[in-house]
Amino acid sequence: MKIAYFDCSAGVSGDMILSSLVDAGLSPKYLYNELKKLSVGNFKLSFSDVEKSGIHAKYARITGGEQLKEFSKVKNIISKSNLPKKIKQKGLEIYSKIAAAESKVHAVNIKKVHFHEISELDTIIDVFGAVIGLDALKIQKVYSSPLNLGRPAPATVEIVKGLKIYSTDDKNELTTPTGAAIISAISGKIGPIPEMVIEKTGFGAGTADFCPKDSFGEKPNVLKLYIGSNKQNYFSKDEKIILETNIDDMDARIYPYVMEKLLKNGAVDVWLSNIHSKKGRPGIILTVLTDAKREKKLADIIFYETTTLGIRRFPVSRRILTRKKEKINKIAKLDNRQQKKSVEFEKAVKIAAAKKIPLRELL
Repeated sequence: MKIAYFDCSAGVSGDMILSSLVDAGLSPKYLYNELKKLSVGNFKLSFSDVEKSGIHAKYARITGGEQLKEFSKVKNIISKSNLPKKIKQKGLEIYSKIAAAESKVHAVNIKKVHFHEISELDTIIDVFGAVIGLDALKIQKVYSSPLNLGRPAPATVEIVKGLKIYSTDDKNELTTPTGAAIISAISGKIGPIPEMVIEKTGFGAGTADFCPKDSFGEKPNVLKLYIGSNKQNYFSKDEKIILETNIDDMDARIYPYVMEKLLKNGAVDVWLSNIHSKKGRPGIILTVLTDAKREKKLADIIFYETTTLGIRRFPVSRRILTRKKEKINKIAKLDNRQQKKSVEFEKAVKIAAAKKIPLRELL
């Protein structure tokens, strides 16, 4: 899978994203020809090489074109463009995030307000340039670092609600509303760099100069983009919850009933472990594997159906094989195209009884 990771530790804006994509191999000519499908007048888009504290980066410059001050006008331009449907949908999603934030900040209906952030041509070029660029580079999944906001505009704060953010600068705006909206819409996950083999890098320069010209090693206003691949594992990963309790004072005949009830109500797995409890009494650990949405329901069953007074819970990560069912077999695939097979025991019991075949032979 081809993936991209944006390192936003020095800030992020729309033009920085656009520049980083070009620096990573996106053709400026292709980008310009695709953007012309928006029909926003005669604009010019150019990229120059700059140096920020010893780091080479691309810098985007947009001039000319039509000034876009109303969201309704922008939506009309997007709707009438000849861009592919998926590009138009994603671009409109990003634009809508900016529009909603500006509307709330200025307390004006979204249909009436003249948005500060989207009043210039730059924003529609940045938004659609990012979407077009990721598509052209065949990026299948996007990740991002937490956003370094600096001193954010009010609209940026609205856009980043629910995202991981921080600030290392109380004087400069590091993350713009456009940059925040693009990252929030395209990133599947915000966090550390995922496991990947880096194949290309791109550096997009912002307009600010926080460091002296020759101050190598300082953090310049540059967005870093890493493009690469990660190997598709033969197993998948998921997150579950374990519920666990120690019991040493309950009739042993109750356990099968409780286990069956837990499984019928959505538990992924239930098992019992023998222990020596306090005062030397023999006891049982009842363990239930579940997903988060069924956790409360299963905890209620444990409390109501057993003698326990408390339940431990902790999250767990699993690696699981892809499985399918064929007749009475469960089949799981391994990395080297080998398979693991196991019999669906209850089905085997029914077949053995119906056909009068010894169960041991069928298994």
